[in-house]
Amino acid sequence: MIRNVLVETAYDGTNFAGFQYQKDQRSVEEEIKKALVKVTGEDNRIVSCGRTDSGVHAKSHFFNFLTASKIDPKAFSYHLQVHLPADILALSSREVDLSFHARFSCKSKLYKYVIYRGKGMHPIYRNYKEEISYKLDLKRLEEGLKLLCGEHDFRSFMREDKDLSINTVRKIDQAYFLENGDDLEIYFKAESFLHNQVRIMVGSLVELSRGKLSLDDYKRFFDEDYKIRANPALGAQGLYLWRVEF
Repeated sequence: MIRNVLVETAYDGTNFAGFQYQKDQRSVEEEIKKALVKVTGEDNRIVSCGRTDSGVHAKSHFFNFLTASKIDPKAFSYHLQVHLPADILALSSREVDLSFHARFSCKSKLYKYVIYRGKGMHPIYRNYKEEISYKLDLKRLEEGLKLLCGEHDFRSFMREDKDLSINTVRKIDQAYFLENGDDLEIYFKAESFLHNQVRIMVGSLVELSRGKLSLDDYKRFFDEDYKIRANPALGAQGLYLWRVEF
């Protein structure tokens, strides 16, 4: 009998070239596939809820796969963990309907970006936070976040070398920030994002908040006739796939 199994994982993205398989580079997908082969004896196709770039972390990431294995679906996370490296954790697993697809069944993803604003960030955090020493105006940050919410053409917030012939319209359901000691945490919730979109949005918000970008110029990024791209993406180390909803 064929069953569809959904697995929730978490991983430290520091030493990965991203989730998706890449030739001659270490990826989360490749490590999971190697573990699955050892558990099921099958060449299972992994369906991911989404991709993360090199250096990006995940507190919660899901994938599903079809299997004829007789292992209890709830036990797959345990069996997988035995064969996974220390920077990937299989949190849970369960059986889902055969029609379930981790990508297309996904209703929303919540990303978190962490900026350290204190004095002299401890080196143990260098792979997990972006350090910014200059003062940020949080009122301007809030204004910028409000403008991001809703449906817009985000072509200006996409990685520059990507094909602009794709549909670049996305809807941001929520965009907000929280202060946690010296950390500034910025959150974005949407069904899907463009390549590098979150990191570029944060980069632009930082430029707006430090007064290097006017609110009028920031608004122009949403004009489809405006040819100037938004500011460069901030580092991948501060970005986390935080929550996935189905």
